[in-house]
Amino acid sequence: MKFFEAVPGELFSPLASPNRTLYADALDVLYTAYRENLKIREDTLYSMLRSRLEQQLADATFEGEDIDEEELRDISGRARFLIRKLCGKGWFEKERGDDFEEYITVPSYSSRLLELFHQLRDDRPARGFSYVFGTYSALKVADESESVYDKMAAIYSAYDNTSALINLLQMVYHNVKHYFQMQIDMQDVNQVLASHFNEFGQKVVEAYIRPLKIKDSVPKYRVPIQSVLRSWAEDDALLLAMANATLQDKRGDTVENCRSDLLRKIFWIDERYDNIEHDYLDEIDAQVRRYTRAATQKVENLTNRDQNVRGNLNVLLTALSRNRRAGDLVDQIQPVFQLYEQSFLSEKSLWYRSAPENGQKLPRFLFRKPLPMQTQPRRLHNYCVPNMAVRLLSPMCRDGWGTQMFATPKI
Repeated sequence: MKFFEAVPGELFSPLASPNRTLYADALDVLYTAYRENLKIREDTLYSMLRSRLEQQLADATFEGEDIDEEELRDISGRARFLIRKLCGKGWFEKERGDDFEEYITVPSYSSRLLELFHQLRDDRPARGFSYVFGTYSALKVADESESVYDKMAAIYSAYDNTSALINLLQMVYHNVKHYFQMQIDMQDVNQVLASHFNEFGQKVVEAYIRPLKIKDSVPKYRVPIQSVLRSWAEDDALLLAMANATLQDKRGDTVENCRSDLLRKIFWIDERYDNIEHDYLDEIDAQVRRYTRAATQKVENLTNRDQNVRGNLNVLLTALSRNRRAGDLVDQIQPVFQLYEQSFLSEKSLWYRSAPENGQKLPRFLFRKPLPMQTQPRRLHNYCVPNMAVRLLSPMCRDGWGTQMFATPKI
């Protein structure tokens, strides 16, 4: 069947009109009414449109629309026009009930499209999925049961769950690719970091990749799933009984076709769980690593190439860290920035190789010896730098004791 044989030809015309935003919002209101009410009265939909789209209805111009003067006059008439328009294009139908009230019925194609539109509007990731555990649980319960119908239904349930799992993994893989493309257009460090931690980290890693590694783990349930399926596939009497149950359930036209369909699904599930780690999970992990490495390099490059105060300060402190005799440069900077030097002890501070005196041979090992007093620092400084951005960008400048340069602008 062709697509426009299954749906009306003018179904999407409101979404291609100048008022497509208004019609999209009206369809979302229709979806809410469909979910909240078994029987949708026309007055109920009318009240919901008025209350939720009052401002949009007031601002709409309806130029080129077949709206009459009575409907265009006020918000009530415009809400009535929306109902008439969507009904005429095939999004819902009207029927009169036993109480002589007008009721709205939503066809199956319309309800599925409304569900899809609502999911696209809601950018929250799908959480709580358990396709692998659902497959394991259905097969385990059916294997312990004596019912042939339960075993047949478990195979179809396992097939549906495995298909949904494959679709999820494909979506995650391509979603990571999408973040790659988004990152190319970003030219701000904060934007790259927000996209990596807030968008990618929450909507991809925490929502999908982490559950697949810990909760709904393929390696954890793969062997039990395959064991049950293979034991059923080797039992000819059980296969024949399940084929008869499949025929009674109207899933096939002959017993032989039902048996072939069951074996095909069993072998498909078994093969998918054999290859799912290599073909899907490993590829997703590699893609995530590439994205993380690219995001890190992007932040580094944007920070180093930044020509504002932050970027110039980074270049300046880097130059100071590489030059231990930068007294003149420090004096030039002091009128603008207050430089603080922080010293600290490390595990190598009290150790050094002693130089032998003339004619003296020392054993080839290191020994502990206190440093000369003139080389020891008089005190350890611990300054608090108020500027957190400077703290993050200031490079390390290490000597024998270890020092770090901080800079804050003078006010």
